[in-house]
Amino acid sequence: MGGVFILNQNLPKYLAVSEWLKDNIKNQTLKPGEKLISENQLCEKFSISRQTVRQAISVLEKEGLVTRIQGSGTYINEVVQERKPTYHNIGLVTTYLDDYIFPTIISGVEKVLSRNKYNMTLRLTRNKVQNERVQLQSLLNCNVDGLIVEGTKTALPNPNLDVYQSFLDRGIPVIFINAYYHSLNCNYIVNDDIQGGRLATRYLTQNGHQKIAGIFKHDDLQGSLRYKGFIDEMYDQNLKVDEHCVIWYSTESKDDQFSLEQLPFLTKKLKGCSAVICYNDQLAMKLIQLFGTSNLKIPHDLSLVSFDDSSLSEISMVPLTTVTHPGKELGRLAAESILTMIKDPSYTIKHTYTPTLITRDSVRPFNSK
Repeated sequence: MGGVFILNQNLPKYLAVSEWLKDNIKNQTLKPGEKLISENQLCEKFSISRQTVRQAISVLEKEGLVTRIQGSGTYINEVVQERKPTYHNIGLVTTYLDDYIFPTIISGVEKVLSRNKYNMTLRLTRNKVQNERVQLQSLLNCNVDGLIVEGTKTALPNPNLDVYQSFLDRGIPVIFINAYYHSLNCNYIVNDDIQGGRLATRYLTQNGHQKIAGIFKHDDLQGSLRYKGFIDEMYDQNLKVDEHCVIWYSTESKDDQFSLEQLPFLTKKLKGCSAVICYNDQLAMKLIQLFGTSNLKIPHDLSLVSFDDSSLSEISMVPLTTVTHPGKELGRLAAESILTMIKDPSYTIKHTYTPTLITRDSVRPFNSK
C-alpha cells in the first residue's frame, strides 16, 4: 500500500480518509482481524492532522467496520456483504432526447434492457448543471440498479460529483457515455474525439486546404478534444493555426452566436479561410442555412467537415462530410456493460471507439476554385 495517495477533493478530509479506508476494507486490501494502520502512519500518508485521522476512524467505528481495543489498537471487523435487492430498473441520463444522435443511443440501450426484462427510467439535463443535480437525486430515490449517464458540461468543474459518489457508495454501478469527469475513477464508453479532429483536418489538407477555421464548444469535453485533434494535425502538417479563426461557443451562447444578426461577425472571422471544421452536424446544418442568406456558399466558397454522422448529415441542403459516432452501438454496449456490472461489481469498462470519416458533398478541393 505504498506510493502516492490521492484523496477525494470534493469531500471534507476526514470523510475522504474514511472513504479510502472503507474501500480498502471492502476490497480486503485491509483484511478482517488485522490491525488498522496507525494514526501516525495515516497522518504521514495523507499529510493530515491527528484530529482528522481520529474523526475518520470514528466514522468507521460507527459503521461497524472497525473495533477499538483499549491499550491494543483498532482492528478491522469482518465485512458482511448484504445482498442488494434487484429492481430491474436502469437510470439513463442524457442531455437531450428528441433530436440529433440521442434517439439512436436511447434505442440501443432500450433494446438490450427490454430483452433482459429491465425497465429504463429516462432523465434529461439539457446540459444544465442544476438540472443534472436534480435528476440524479431523483434517480437515487427511484430504486435503480445502475446508471448510464451523459455528463453535463464535462469540460468544466462539476459540483455534482458528490451525488455521483452517492451512487457508488450505495453500490450502484455507473457508466458514462460520450464523455466523463476525469476527477472520478469511472467507467466510460466514448468516441475518440482527438482522432476525429485529426481525421477531419487531414481530409481537408489532402484536398489542398491550408488555412482552416474551427468552431468548437468549450463547455463539453468533446469540443476540447476535437480542437486538440485539429491543432495536433495542423502542426504535424507544418501548417499554421490562425487563432483569430477559431470560434468557441457554449450551450447558452449558441443561439445568439449563430444568429442572422451575427452573420457579419462570422463571415469576418472566416475571411481568408477555405475550410472550416464544425463541432457537430447540428451546428453545421445551421451554418449552411445561415450562409445561404449571404454570398458565402458551401462548399464553393467554404468547405466544411463536421462530427457525428447523424441523420442530419444526409438531409442537409449540402450533404455533410462528417466523422462517425457509434450511436446505437454505443447504447447497446452501455446497456450490456451495466447489466454485467450489476452481476459482477468488479467488472470495469473503459472503452473508446475509433471513428471514421464519411465523405459527402460539403468539401471541395481547394485548387478547383
